[in-house]
Amino acid sequence: GWINAVTGHLNRGWFFTFAYGANDPPKSDAYLGSYTLMTPLSRRLMLITNIPFVLRNNADSGLPIAGGPNQQAVTTPQSHTGFGDITFTPRALLHETKDFSFTGELAVTTPTGDEPLAGRSTFLTPAVAFWNNFAGGWVIRGGLGVEIPTGGGGENLISQLAVGQTLTAHDVPLFGEFTYYLSTVVETPLDDGGQTS
Repeated sequence: GWINAVTGHLNRGWFFTFAYGANDPPKSDAYLGSYTLMTPLSRRLMLITNIPFVLRNNADSGLPIAGGPNQQAVTTPQSHTGFGDITFTPRALLHETKDFSFTGELAVTTPTGDEPLAGRSTFLTPAVAFWNNFAGGWVIRGGLGVEIPTGGGGENLISQLAVGQTLTAHDVPLFGEFTYYLSTVVETPLDDGGQTS
């Protein structure tokens, strides 16, 4: 699991993720802790469950804030900590070779979290992604998806691209499949009123 990078293939596993965003004082810092379970249902279909068990954002600054740039920013002067929105994602393997895979998925984000940072709307995110091991442990991953709020509001195009290299084999103690990578995500509003982030 590369943080902030689309997967583009099917695998079995579970992991915890922690992300941290540092803000300049007097704004407080933001963080996210989540648990992800990847459950294969067949050789070509899996279900991914993502549970963000802690979410903290600085509501006054709006940075970082849950959701895309088209969502209304929270304007309270204090930070909030709570449970995030659980996401269920069925993923299908559409094409596969030894060094390449192409997937399609539909993420369903449920409003299970604590307001004002989460729990406001259900989102559907249909997406396609690829994974390519192009040389000597080097991998490139990318994908495109559209975030669609079911309660109305603006849709966002989500573009992702990541490249990285795995340095160690799977069975190396403590550092199995040690990988470094660079990832970028661009979220572009599909209406005229939003701002690309």
